[in-house]
Order: sequence, then structure tokens, then C-alpha cells
Amino acid sequence: MEAGFEKIETDTVGGVRIGGWEITSCHKPILSNTTIEQYSHELGFNVPEMIFGDNYLRIRHAASGCTIELTALDGLRQVDTGPDSAKSVQVSIAQNWTESSRRSRGDITDVIKPFDWTFSTKYRGSVSGGLSFGASDSGIDYAKLMVRETILFYDENVLYEDDLGDNGTSQLAYKVRVMPSGFFVLQRFFLRVDGVLFRIYDTRLYHEFGSSVVRREFSSREMPFDSVKRHVPKKKHDDEDLSLLNNIPFVDGVMKDPIVEYEVASLP
Repeated sequence: MEAGFEKIETDTVGGVRIGGWEITSCHKPILSNTTIEQYSHELGFNVPEMIFGDNYLRIRHAASGCTIELTALDGLRQVDTGPDSAKSVQVSIAQNWTESSRRSRGDITDVIKPFDWTFSTKYRGSVSGGLSFGASDSGIDYAKLMVRETILFYDENVLYEDDLGDNGTSQLAYKVRVMPSGFFVLQRFFLRVDGVLFRIYDTRLYHEFGSSVVRREFSSREMPFDSVKRHVPKKKHDDEDLSLLNNIPFVDGVMKDPIVEYEVASLP
């Protein structure tokens, strides 16, 4: 569907209005220490070192008010805080890291409770305005996404990131692409715990302009660290380019066979 569109451009927000939708992505600096402390009090655990709490992706259907948002705070709300959550990834540095983090932020230790120290989240986005996703037998039509089209708007943005005390990477980020025919979003939680494992949780959203549905897919993958490492090409003298283990597209290409859930939501 070809449609006229209007660009949205401010100092911090970019996006488009097209096909009855307004799609905006906001970039702002890392949160101040005061706001980070407020987040920690609200959530009950020490939040990631780099949290971009004012960043967001907002997708709003003008006629119905149906809205999908991606935000750091809502993502962190889904971090496991159960009694055994701190043991979700068994690694010798975990206890040392959480104790060190606790000491470095002594002013909030009174609210700290057990939590998944890797900040793993199965967050699929925040929906409002009457939009509701339910299970579906079919997923996104990727053949349509492979058709060459003009990209009217593209952005990528980080919501939070932490180096787990120099023992890996935990990151929640998103990419959004708007074409004349529709929009596509990939939100990815990526985890690397050195010597232990890799984990990827992906949420994909797709809407074809003119249709009455939004499709969502959630996929999960996990693989031992050494299994991914074996895919790193050998260089001269049998050296390995271990920097590839910090390369998310490389790791993504290695980790196969995701568990996928299909969902669909109908516009009112």
C-alpha cells in the first residue's frame, strides 16, 4: 500500500505519521544518579549501570488510540525477583558481583532483594488503548519483508546495558523500520556471561498498513558459551578472534532453533 507520510523530527524524537499510525523513537542521555536510585527503589533491585530510561519506541494507532511502547522501566519490571532468581545463572562471580554492586550503592541496600543479576527479561512491549494480543497459529509473513521498498524511517536504540562486573554483557535494545507497506520492529535482549552461556530473547512486531491486525512473535534461544566459541574462525597460529563473541550479529547467526510463540492483536 502506497501512502503519503509525514516525518517527525525534533532534537530527541524521530519518526513518521503514515497509514493512520504515528511511530516515534526517542533518544535521550543516560539517567542521572538520582533517577537511577528512584528506579532501584521502585523495582527493589540494583538496575543496570547504563539505563536509558527516557528512551522509547511508541507506535500509536490514531483512530483507536491503540498503542505499543518499548521502555527500559517496563522491561526491567519483568526481571525475575523470585527467591531463587539470583541463582538462575550459576557462575562463581555472581555472588561477588551482586555484593560489589550492593556495596557501591549503599544508600539503597535497604530495598535490595534477590533478583536475576543478568537482567534477563521476556518483555514483549507495553500495550494500551484496548489492544490485546492472543495466541495465533501463524506468524509474520517474512516474504513481504523481503520485498525491496523505500525505507521511510529507520532507527535503533538501546534501553539498558550492563557489563555484569566485566564478566559479560546484558543489553535490551530495539530496531524499527517503516516502509510504505507497513512497519517492522525487532526488540532484542542479548546476554553473554563469559565462560557460561549466551541467551537471546527476540520480540518482533509487524503490521501491514490497511490490515486490521498486528502480529507479534517472541523467540528464545540459549547456548553454552563454549558451543558458540567453537564457531569462531581460527586465524594464523591457531589464534581465535574472540572479539566476535562481542559481536551480536555473529552470535545471532550461530544460535539456531529458537522456540517461537506467535501472537496476533486485532484493532478495534
